[in-house]
Amino acid sequence: MGSRRIAIALVVAVLGAAPQASAAPSAAQRETARRLMDEGKERMRAGDTERAVEAYQKAHDLMHVPTTGMALARAQLATGRLVEARDVALEVVRMVRENGEPAVFEKARRDARALEANLKPRIPTVRIVVKGGPATRVTVDGTEVAPLLLGEPVAMNPGKHTIVARNADGTEKQADVQLAERDVKEVELALPVPHPAVIASEPASPRPSLAPAPSRDERTTPANVLLVGGFGLAVAGLAVGGVTGALTLSKAGEVKAQCENNICAPEARRDLDSASSLATISTIGFAVAGVGAVCGVVGLLLPRTTTETALQSRDGRAAVWVGPGSVGLRGSF
Repeated sequence: MGSRRIAIALVVAVLGAAPQASAAPSAAQRETARRLMDEGKERMRAGDTERAVEAYQKAHDLMHVPTTGMALARAQLATGRLVEARDVALEVVRMVRENGEPAVFEKARRDARALEANLKPRIPTVRIVVKGGPATRVTVDGTEVAPLLLGEPVAMNPGKHTIVARNADGTEKQADVQLAERDVKEVELALPVPHPAVIASEPASPRPSLAPAPSRDERTTPANVLLVGGFGLAVAGLAVGGVTGALTLSKAGEVKAQCENNICAPEARRDLDSASSLATISTIGFAVAGVGAVCGVVGLLLPRTTTETALQSRDGRAAVWVGPGSVGLRGSF
């Protein structure tokens, strides 16, 4: 219970200390507003409606009461600003009634309600339609129109208006429209499609070259790989086969010297095994040489430039395989 009383006391203290949102104008402000209202009346009698609007606007900003608002609305109507006049009239109609307010305030509200109802059907509208490319900015008499209002009836005052639409690359289309009271019109603006940021250029014609230097791609085509690798493999195979063949013959001679009438001494067994192994290696070497020679010949027959290879084969692969007692070439071209 005690905490509740403390909370209530704090709220009352804060509200009491806070300034009034709708504090009454000071005596100086009221006197200034009276002078401005008198000035507005004089300007209206003289036909200087623009200066009258300025005086009434200042008085209304100071007082913000139904009478100043109604005077401002009538002055705006006299200048042909139907949209602004109706807006101020609605503001007066919605002003909160206060206890003890003068009777003229209620009369001003009734006048404002009648004026608002009278102006509503008289305000002309224009529907702005942009075709072609999208518009990045649309203005009416220099004032930008919100994108969500495009294609919707936009309220405007009677008279001449200039509507401008601009696209992303700065191209503008302009239209002038003359409006009378109660007019309902549509203005269409056709914008060109904006140019893209990067415009693709036409490919240049290839220039012939008299003696093009071989490129890295030309040196690494499957044909060149087969040509160089195949003959290189053939040379290596011949070398291995020849050397091991010679060693085989030498070992065979030593074994033969240790044998008589096809009967060999036990110590000749090791030389016999060595000679047999060398013979196998020699055979494989010569077989690899043969495969390498075949690859080299295939490389000679295939095109050896990147362009030619692309026309005939997207992918060329070759591989030599060696197995127990067999040698071969596997590839695709």
